[in-house]
Amino acid sequence: MALSQQRFRLLGAVIFSLGLFFALAGTSMAQSLHAIVHQSNPAINSVIAKAPTTITVTALENMKPGAANSNLQVYGPDGKLVNDGNAKVSLNNPMQMSVAIKPEKANGTYIVRWTTVSSDDGDPAQGAFVFTVGTSAAGASSTQTQPTATPKPASTSTTTTTSNGTPLWVTIATGVVALLVGAGAGFGARGARKTTTPVAEPTRTPVS
Repeated sequence: MALSQQRFRLLGAVIFSLGLFFALAGTSMAQSLHAIVHQSNPAINSVIAKAPTTITVTALENMKPGAANSNLQVYGPDGKLVNDGNAKVSLNNPMQMSVAIKPEKANGTYIVRWTTVSSDDGDPAQGAFVFTVGTSAAGASSTQTQPTATPKPASTSTTTTTSNGTPLWVTIATGVVALLVGAGAGFGARGARKTTTPVAEPTRTPVS
């Protein structure tokens, strides 16, 4: 009877742990699906020989058009804005957004600050990345000045993590697996003890 109660409590704990795992994993996945920029032309952190005339970014979700919702701001090596007007979300592919660059382009490191609003769920996101024009990224960055309003490059991922950088759902999954393994080992040990309990032999009376 006691063993059945222990199994019932363990089953409840496992179900609760699995429910918590899927809830947190679902939250983490939902957070990671904002309209986050993950690709760019020129490529993120790339070094190119000639300055581009247009910058195009690609997000993980469709972006809501309009400068107040989704936009790009490009800072040149001298720290000044070099984008020619506001960015525009593509009508054919709402996951892409482009902005034109002014003709006066110099070698050096460019900072691209992006802001987006997902047209799927309305969630906002923002971040920044860089690319360098010229053959030497080190030489270009050593001579450039800071932008007038330098944005802080933001991470392009919003997945929930623990303090050591491990995604939270991985930590929860590890805990659930450990719980199941520990429970199986515990029941196995109890079963082994139950089956190997020595049985006292009956006392034999000597025959006179």
